[in-house]
Amino acid sequence: MDAPKKEEKEDLTGLYDLAIPLSTPVSVIRELVEKFDLDLVKRKGKMDMTGEAMDREILVLRGDLETLMAAKEYMFEAVDKKIEGWEKNERAEKYKKYYEARLKENAEAKEQAGDSTEHCEQTFDWTMTKE
Repeated sequence: MDAPKKEEKEDLTGLYDLAIPLSTPVSVIRELVEKFDLDLVKRKGKMDMTGEAMDREILVLRGDLETLMAAKEYMFEAVDKKIEGWEKNERAEKYKKYYEARLKENAEAKEQAGDSTEHCEQTFDWTMTKE
């Protein structure tokens, strides 16, 4: 996927823009550009994020209307799938067993070495200042 092009004055007859919602994962944007053969373009647009409209550069997908409508449907389905994956917390579950095993190994190793964190007291100067 190439970097977004700046909008240039050209003949845009028959072309439409689909604004990409904020926080859309880059992987989804890449899929849209590649799967639907759309142009990724930066253009000026009005955004109201704080109750006050301001001019900002936004990312848009540019193409014919039929292709953009299909891309729009695909985009929202892809984002929904990403969110479902995040809600399932698959990564945490995937690595949970590994980390639990490593923590157990470390605790056993300390126990065998006679190291006990119960009797170990350290004080830290979290401010990094010396008096």
